[in-house]
Amino acid sequence: MKTLAVCAASGARTPLGGTLVETAFLLRTGIAAIAAAPLCDADGEPITMCFDKALDPYLIGDERAAELAAPALEEALSQLGEEGESLSLRLLLCVDAPWRAALRGEATPGALLAQRLEARAREMSPGITLEVCARGSAGAAFALPKALEALASRQMDALVLGGVHTDYDPATIAVMAERGRLYGPKSLDAMIPGEAAAFVILMREDTARRLHLDAAARIAGIGTAVAKARPDNDESVMDARGLTAAVRAAATELAREQLRAGWILTDHTFESARILEWQTMATRAHTLFGSPYFLESPGQRLGHLGAASLPLSIALAAEGWKRGYAPSAIAMALAGSDAGERGAVLLVSNI
Repeated sequence: MKTLAVCAASGARTPLGGTLVETAFLLRTGIAAIAAAPLCDADGEPITMCFDKALDPYLIGDERAAELAAPALEEALSQLGEEGESLSLRLLLCVDAPWRAALRGEATPGALLAQRLEARAREMSPGITLEVCARGSAGAAFALPKALEALASRQMDALVLGGVHTDYDPATIAVMAERGRLYGPKSLDAMIPGEAAAFVILMREDTARRLHLDAAARIAGIGTAVAKARPDNDESVMDARGLTAAVRAAATELAREQLRAGWILTDHTFESARILEWQTMATRAHTLFGSPYFLESPGQRLGHLGAASLPLSIALAAEGWKRGYAPSAIAMALAGSDAGERGAVLLVSNI
């Protein structure tokens, strides 16, 4: 299969761990970060959430997101060593959809977050540039093709793909509850609030070799589409044409070589609509999946991952291959945004 880019470094901060290694190994044990949070629902009861207990409980919004993101970004960039300072880098920062920023009266989604991260990134790599994609969970899949074209044409040495998300905000929780999407004893078919930040550094193979970086994963395909069904309409999720189209587009090379993905990473929490959509897609595109049929949904133990979904899935796959515990040499990462966007990324072990 062709290689669009290799994952040469990565970092993450989640409710389970302050680094990618901690998060990956604790996820492997089956531990969940679900707990009662300092935020309350409309009845004044503490909500069930996955959140970083090391952060200030009064910190919300972009300020909280920045505290989540900075260590994860530093973890990834530090792996480049001293040579990282001379590389031409672009930071592609994926954040949540604009409606979340509008709740806090912010005109530009992720503006404060981007400002703080750019400043920190330039301390480690002075020439780095920044681009923000505000399309939610599937945003990375929509932004990656153009960015990888620039990488292939040597407009930059490396792409720092990152995603940051937090539901730790009273206004966000109120909207989730109003829409019937807040997980609780009376609403099990709902979304568990969560927060996370993840960054992966994508390079051409020759650049990774020159820097002697252990590139454990490579991106072999990307697919996107838009589904009719959304949380705010009555379209049937069993249609699943959007997700099916995205998966088939990402797996073009896989199908051509008659190979199958045995590891599937999704952004599902416990909302049955997304799970039913996955089941329909898996039936239609069953020839693309094979043994051991390992389905993993980190969001069921980390909470809703939002814009961090795909970067975290890529990082987890790379870590699994690097440490030797991945269930398959071929993985598919899937994510879907509330506006109907569906994204799929085909990942292959580089070891």
